[in-house]
Amino acid sequence: MRTSAVIPFFALVFVLSVPFWVAGALLGDLPGSPMNLPVGALQFPCPLIAAAILLHRREGAGAVRRLLRTTFAAGGMRRAPWLVTAFLLAPVIDLAAYALALLVGGPLGGEHSPLLAAPLLFAVFFVAAACEEAGWMGYAAGPLLDRRGVLGTGLIIGVVWGAWHVVPLLQAGRSPAWIAWWFLGTVAARVIIVWLYAGTGGSVPAAVVVHAMLNVMPSLLPGYTAGDTLIACSGLIGALVAVALLVWSAGPASSRTPRPARRA
Repeated sequence: MRTSAVIPFFALVFVLSVPFWVAGALLGDLPGSPMNLPVGALQFPCPLIAAAILLHRREGAGAVRRLLRTTFAAGGMRRAPWLVTAFLLAPVIDLAAYALALLVGGPLGGEHSPLLAAPLLFAVFFVAAACEEAGWMGYAAGPLLDRRGVLGTGLIIGVVWGAWHVVPLLQAGRSPAWIAWWFLGTVAARVIIVWLYAGTGGSVPAAVVVHAMLNVMPSLLPGYTAGDTLIACSGLIGALVAVALLVWSAGPASSRTPRPARRA
């Protein structure tokens, strides 16, 4: 697949999301949702739907089935170091951000989900993340990596990914400063996800696990949505982790890092 095929995919994701944004404006928050998510947050199937539409038009139903198998196959996740990394990246970043926020004296009170809800939250966010990553990584990442590398791919998808969330975040009542810091952390998180995807040889499930944990942790931490301090610390530490991983990958160890398989 050529890099030029990624642009229609991004455009179609936004077009498909418009009905969800309209519903979010009319209906408000999802009752009982973590972090007071708006109805617009139900846009998560759009990347999968967009990828499926474009693949079906270009290559037929078989290509869509391959995308689904790629999304839910455990390739690359059977190696223990990558599995542990996928599960721990988000908790390490968010707990470090929480510690930093405490050090600078930021207000950290606010609603949060109980720790016992973590398995249920992971299951819900895993499904949502799989729908997204089928598009972001399963469809768009491969051709971008061939031309742009890990950093370029992470920045491109990260900016689009972040922009795609702006309307639901505004509907959820997030301040412009909160959204700006969140955007930094989101782009950094996408660079990390692309790094992990490349390191696992193109494992979409690895991206799904990280993505799911990126939603689980904020749901459990008090203060994540209540003010700017914690989200700022999270964005800064996420960016530092992304830079550190890219610097490490540029060293001798990078020669041992497999690249994702090319797709026709």
